[in-house]
Amino acid sequence: MDILQVAKRAGVSTATVSRVINGSSKVREETSERVRRVIAELNYVPNTSARNLRIGRSELFGLIVSDIKNPFFPDLIDHFEELAASQGIDVIFTHTNYDSHRLATCVRRLVERNVDGIAVMTSEVDEPAIELATRRRIPVVLLNQPLLKSKYGDVSVDYSRGYREAVEHLKQLGHRAIAYLAGPSDLSSVQRRQRAFQAAARKSGIQIAEEHFFAGNMRVESGREAMEKLLRTESRPTALVTANDVMAVGALQGAIAAGLRVPEDISIIGFDDLPIATMMHPELTTIHLSRHEIAAEAFSQLVHLLHKDGPAAPRRESTIRPRLIIRGSTAPPSSQFKRRHRTAG
Repeated sequence: MDILQVAKRAGVSTATVSRVINGSSKVREETSERVRRVIAELNYVPNTSARNLRIGRSELFGLIVSDIKNPFFPDLIDHFEELAASQGIDVIFTHTNYDSHRLATCVRRLVERNVDGIAVMTSEVDEPAIELATRRRIPVVLLNQPLLKSKYGDVSVDYSRGYREAVEHLKQLGHRAIAYLAGPSDLSSVQRRQRAFQAAARKSGIQIAEEHFFAGNMRVESGREAMEKLLRTESRPTALVTANDVMAVGALQGAIAAGLRVPEDISIIGFDDLPIATMMHPELTTIHLSRHEIAAEAFSQLVHLLHKDGPAAPRRESTIRPRLIIRGSTAPPSSQFKRRHRTAG
């Protein structure tokens, strides 16, 4: 089945069929309806490869994330693909597994597939790894990379608001001994989250003891390990704030395994507001970071750069602002718990 047969059956030229397929407004609505009806009757599939050669585009976007096993990213991928599909664009996605050295490989594979644009939604970005895309004049949008936003599109995240709300919430509940569980120190997004938490604590007049800072790997097991270490500290905190929900879930599991009550004995706050947050008992208080907003802004910026002649286009700036969602894992500290810890210390 080819376009000529569609044109003959509909009684129009092949050019008119092409215009209908491409959504042109230059064809009368009754003619468009007739052509679309014939396309459906004949089960005609347009030759997009030939069309793409004519317009110089592949109608493909690349999407790179940090870890497809992290529940944060499937939602982002799903919404990005949904937006792309609405524009007739396909998406190829890959992940770095939090390894900045793998980013260059991911970019190269996407460039080899002749993608029209690449959204690098990872915690880590090594600029030399994305220079291949720049040399090929392929637009690139990054996630929260302020040092590179003069060169590339960038979706920034203002972590400060969410952490301010979290610290103030704990302070109002009566918590003064608060611990923080960060991710790997070599990830820029982890560094920014920790700085935002520290700034929020200082602004609230709460001093965080050095022994109450823990480092994890953004996964469940490190949350459990951090809780075990936290409970061995001489001056045990009554609340824990984490850099993501996945580690918060591990910390909650570790607390329960140690015989603690959450939130009576220890309050826990996560970050991201993943679906798993409402599947826990108690449900997790967390800082909501919208994956839909990130996906929508990344996609919008790629389209903008593509239509404005790629990397040379004027940069657009946008900021995603997380907010605290209060659920069941936070409460005033138990006086019995505090007395028990003072005695144990």
